[in-house]
Amino acid sequence: PTRRSSDLLVNILHQVFSTIRTSDDIDKALRQLQLEGVLYDETHTASRITAMLRKRLENPVVADWFSHRWTLYNECTIISYVDGEVQERRPDRVMTDGHEWIVVDFKFGSPKPEYQEQVQEYMQLLVSMGHTPVRGYLWYVYANRIEEITLNPKQ
Repeated sequence: PTRRSSDLLVNILHQVFSTIRTSDDIDKALRQLQLEGVLYDETHTASRITAMLRKRLENPVVADWFSHRWTLYNECTIISYVDGEVQERRPDRVMTDGHEWIVVDFKFGSPKPEYQEQVQEYMQLLVSMGHTPVRGYLWYVYANRIEEITLNPKQ
């Protein structure tokens, strides 16, 4: 695919993941994107994107994230005060079942060390708000690879 085509697919997938609560919401989210004119071209059809999403959701860990088990905070803004400045952070998906908290950040390219640091920061913010235990994950969507992130002991 071309760079523009690849960027469009990333945009579509990110929008879908940021709007769905469970896997049952995929079709509705894609219909909404179609109504908004975001979808489709000959490469990015509803059926192709649905097939890709369903394939990704076959992973038991991912399927759990998109199950009814969780109370979801999609693209929620976390505001903190650091060194005299207000900072805003926006994790892709924060969930709780009342016993634990999970932070998931979706990535569509190759792994980078700063991605781990980003999720660790989100996790630390949740801990500082009194939400424990917290687990963090990077989900490389294209590769369908999940990387569990741990907090640095220094934090």
